[in-house]
Amino acid sequence: MAGIPSTTRQAEVLCTAISAPPTNVEGLANGIDLTTGQPVYHDPFSAYENKIVSSPNVVVLGDLGEGKSSLLKTVYVVRPLTFRRRRAVVADRKSQGGEGEYSELCRQLGGTPVRFEVGSGGSRINLLDPVIGVSAQEATQVAGQLQLLRAVVHAASGREPDSWQGAALRAAHLKALRAAEVEQRVPVLDDVVAALTHPPPGQVFGESASPAVRERWAEAALGMKFDLERLIGDDLAGLFDGPTTSDVTMAARLTTFDLSQLSTEGPAIPLVMTVINTWLTNMLRRERGWLTTFVAEEGWHLSEGVGAKIFQRNAKLSRGLGLANVVALHHVSDIPEDSPAVAMLQEAATVYLYSQARTADAQRCLDLYSLPPELLDELMALPQGVCFLKIDTGAPIMMQHLRSAWEVGITDTDAAMSGMSRDGTA
Repeated sequence: MAGIPSTTRQAEVLCTAISAPPTNVEGLANGIDLTTGQPVYHDPFSAYENKIVSSPNVVVLGDLGEGKSSLLKTVYVVRPLTFRRRRAVVADRKSQGGEGEYSELCRQLGGTPVRFEVGSGGSRINLLDPVIGVSAQEATQVAGQLQLLRAVVHAASGREPDSWQGAALRAAHLKALRAAEVEQRVPVLDDVVAALTHPPPGQVFGESASPAVRERWAEAALGMKFDLERLIGDDLAGLFDGPTTSDVTMAARLTTFDLSQLSTEGPAIPLVMTVINTWLTNMLRRERGWLTTFVAEEGWHLSEGVGAKIFQRNAKLSRGLGLANVVALHHVSDIPEDSPAVAMLQEAATVYLYSQARTADAQRCLDLYSLPPELLDELMALPQGVCFLKIDTGAPIMMQHLRSAWEVGITDTDAAMSGMSRDGTA
């Protein structure tokens, strides 16, 4: 029989060493290895348990429209929910038809999107809500609330409260808690603002305090009052100015926080993300036994400021909390070398690299993950829906992400806009 012409590239699959399964079969279906044609399975929690990866955190990099969202919605939101005691929490920034692009997916899976918008009609989070506290122990919960108050003041004002401001905030917080306890209700941010308006309690100074000390205290309290008033008015009205609305819950297996109507400029998104991350982390400390995926698409707000510090802290705690942080970014060359985001990107043990049109972005990807320089041209030429999957220190796998027909219908942004769906190979 005559031989069949081939190439060295095609003949690679005839080598059993090369055609071996590219991944462990214990995991979630991701797609197919375009070199061997074999299925690719991966799940960061299973891989971490089996000591395949050193961290459950995930990074997805690539240009807009290359398939990042489809991967996240299927592999890191829908498919994990087929396992017991799994849940997903999504920070949904991209608008689609006047709401977050995950909102319809959330409804189809039986949930209700949590929608934030400035003004009236949106969801609201009370920073002093007991459910945000670290534990049911009063002292620990009070400390956790004060830590959150300091963090949001930092995010809103752009500066860390100094020692005088911190002391004034602490005294006002305790006074607000006592006032609410007398009235048998949950304290709110307005209580702290009111407490900052009045003179400090006598036990702070005693009778011997000088006028200069009292004036310094009043100045610090006034600064904190102005910063907190911004949180309950102006460009942040409706987000934190009252009790937590009933729709804000993480009890569901899928919770989506719709941030699409918040301005990308200013403190609104960093503030909400700071609160969500604190809430999520503290909830996981209380409720052990669940594995939670936190998805942040277009996660630029995690690359600087107090939000970056809190997210980086949570990423380091992820192993003990049963938490996988999944972040999607584009234009990684724009991230400064000294940004906290660099450490976050490098610490992720699962990385999906989609096509990068800019040479600087593609080169930064190779540098971040110690990939061979010959991959540069291939990375820039990847077709839509195809990526390099790098699992811990393993060699990158050229993978095509696959979706079922149902998944195409609920995840394809272009299909949602046009009323048409493409095939499941993109």
